Amino acid sequence: MQLRQFSLLFLTGLVLSACAHSGPTLSGDGPEAQLDACLKLSEKKKFESAIECLGALKARYPKSPQGQEAELRIADNYFRKKEYLLAAESYRTFIKLHPLNERVDYAYYRLGASYLAQTPKAIDRDQEYLDDAIQNFNIVIQGFPGSTYRDIAMRDLEKARTKQARRDFYIGRFYYHTGEYISAIPRFMEVAQSYPDSGLAPISLHKIIHAAVKLKDYNIAREAFNILSSQYPANPYTKEDQDYLIRVAGRVKSD
Repeated sequence: MQLRQFSLLFLTGLVLSACAHSGPTLSGDGPEAQLDACLKLSEKKKFESAIECLGALKARYPKSPQGQEAELRIADNYFRKKEYLLAAESYRTFIKLHPLNERVDYAYYRLGASYLAQTPKAIDRDQEYLDDAIQNFNIVIQGFPGSTYRDIAMRDLEKARTKQARRDFYIGRFYYHTGEYISAIPRFMEVAQSYPDSGLAPISLHKIIHAAVKLKDYNIAREAFNILSSQYPANPYTKEDQDYLIRVAGRVKSD
């Protein structure tokens, strides 16, 4: 945690440094014309030059609408450069400094998108920013019901939640295959209860049943099967586990 805090402070310093950079010489035109000039650099994918230009504009007109927009555009350029943590810190700084800005919903959405983009595609890699992505998408959905970014935030939230479900299932399966059934069951239960739309709930309940039987905890096995049979009656695991539990019950009775 201390390493992450240090890293974020370092990144914040880089962001502030970029914003304070003198950048290209700006003309004597007003802030609106100068913002347009900076955005043209971004459109040409000259992201570093655009960031410098926007930083100079922000420094010259910090309280103007264009100066505040420049802060957002700096974050956008970091995002387009795939420097997602720098983008995240820029969006976070904007939210902190301008919580009442009419574009703050956009900043929250892009903050979540930055964290999601920073999350590795491979499930066995560190997913430390996934919770941050989910949190910020939820802020848009719940805190800004009229936002034009609400629908896309909901779609990205579903992606993040599915990824979280796959992560929990991956860990549960690892514990299951190594015989650590006590540790496996809570992971599978989290998937079944928190992510029922992930497609992984039936197999998670199936794994809970088998793990619980191996631990001779038949109450948990029955509870998991009750959920499986009531919520997923047509799933192939339901019939398979029904037959399995009948055989287990026969063995227990004979013992």
